[in-house]
Amino acid sequence: MKPYPYNKTRDVVRVSDMLDYRVQNTPEKDAFRVRTGKDSYKSITWGECAGQVDALGTALYARGLQNAHICVLGENSYEWILTYFTALCGEMVIVPLDRELPKEKLAELIRFSDAKAVMFSGLYAGIMKELQPGLDGVELFCMADDKGFTSLDTLLEEGNRLLAAGNASYKNSVPGLESLAAIYFTSGTSGDQKGVMLSQKNIVASFHGATKHVDFGEEDVFLSVLPLHHAYESNCGILAVLHHGVVICFNESLKQFLPNLQLFKPTGMSLVPLITVTLFRQIMDGAKKSGKIKKLQAGMKLSDLLMRLNIDVTDKLFAEVYGALGGRFKKAFVGGAPMNPAITKAFRQLGITLLQGYGITECAPLVAVNREYFYKDDSVGPVLPVCRVKIVEGEVWVKGDNVMIGYYKNEEATQETMEDGWLKTGDLGYIDMDGFLYITGRKKNLIILDSGENVSPEELEGYVIDLPLVKEVVVYEDSGSIVAEIYHDADYAAAENIADVPGELKRQIDDINRGLPMYKHIRDIRLRDTEFEKTTSKKIIRYKVGAPLEDAPDEIV
Repeated sequence: MKPYPYNKTRDVVRVSDMLDYRVQNTPEKDAFRVRTGKDSYKSITWGECAGQVDALGTALYARGLQNAHICVLGENSYEWILTYFTALCGEMVIVPLDRELPKEKLAELIRFSDAKAVMFSGLYAGIMKELQPGLDGVELFCMADDKGFTSLDTLLEEGNRLLAAGNASYKNSVPGLESLAAIYFTSGTSGDQKGVMLSQKNIVASFHGATKHVDFGEEDVFLSVLPLHHAYESNCGILAVLHHGVVICFNESLKQFLPNLQLFKPTGMSLVPLITVTLFRQIMDGAKKSGKIKKLQAGMKLSDLLMRLNIDVTDKLFAEVYGALGGRFKKAFVGGAPMNPAITKAFRQLGITLLQGYGITECAPLVAVNREYFYKDDSVGPVLPVCRVKIVEGEVWVKGDNVMIGYYKNEEATQETMEDGWLKTGDLGYIDMDGFLYITGRKKNLIILDSGENVSPEELEGYVIDLPLVKEVVVYEDSGSIVAEIYHDADYAAAENIADVPGELKRQIDDINRGLPMYKHIRDIRLRDTEFEKTTSKKIIRYKVGAPLEDAPDEIV
């Protein structure tokens, strides 16, 4: 494979430029689709969306909220995105909140972010009613009606009346490129969440860079699955694909995932490795139950061979697989954690492209992502054209228009993280001769043995997690020995009649050790009966497993 020209995309300077283009050129085209019943949905056109953005922004401005920090809280929904768009297209600051945080933490972040308003879904009306007495000076708006708060519909009605009367305060506002546009909170695991400050320039650079690498078209339909409060989903999973003119649909919860695949029939998604592995296991388990596993495996081998000859017969070979995924799913971004290259290859054999990328919230968030025809499955891809990456003593540093302003009200942390415009990511990695970036672990996680050798626990975890018997694993050092603490797959053990799980795991890990230098050998295996404790973003809290607190990272990324 060789590099090829970047995808042609329209240049944008502000988020509002994308919306303005669509209103001027495709106002009647669907921008969003929202479930209304078991087998039905409604469409929202670009023209309707833009009208509601102007109405909501005008109403908020009339209430004195120009330049205000606006928190948004709720499940994935059009109303969430409407709030997000309205803040970013005006001179307000959007503050996405993690919907899984306890109410005390939500109140803390609302106060810390200096929010003047919170827009929340109906599911959080009860919680916000409890928090209201402690949120002096904060206006509370509910996305739903009849919840005891000023509703989103009421704001839209107010805004439309003001617009009809000639109020153009919001429509005429122009947000500064370098000024604060969003505060995203990192998912800290020891009470030390930091507010990442992003500007219009940062956000636009990241999603524009994504569109240069990954191509979608106006006929595509994208299902928003991951939580919108993560920059990965709200930027790469929403803004980047909307820039291509793609239709966005919303997955309200994981319980609705399979039904929504059938209802919306998406062609693309942004995913995390956990979901892709689950999907692959469901495909294989379904084939086993129906007695078609050998046929499926033979088809994948044939597909792999024919693809090398530029012959694609996947639609004919895997019609049943596609049917289970809605019939049209063909492409996905994958990020948030290391991706097993074998899973990526298997999906490609099925005709589904998984493009692994890398980013952190501080980079708005994207830094690198594989391309459809220029990829390496064990890499996170080439670096985006909007930034540069260099490796300093093994650590990945990033510089470019996507790099954050700093941490909100935390100048000390900002100074520790930034140096001459370069962001120290805390991730370890390297760049190969072809320009592909590889992430090998976290700097803070590094195990330094008495011999002076350095061991990346993520490298070893990558080998162990590939074992079918393993569901979760954390590797750490204890008393000079490398330990693998494992939560095993009891269902797999039962299905394969594995009675001696510890013995079988030891045998398989001994096989792994034989391919590694002695200092990297896993010397001890510890089984646990429950899943590891995780952050709200479903990442294992390492310091609560075996690593000392002072050396622990916030999360396994």
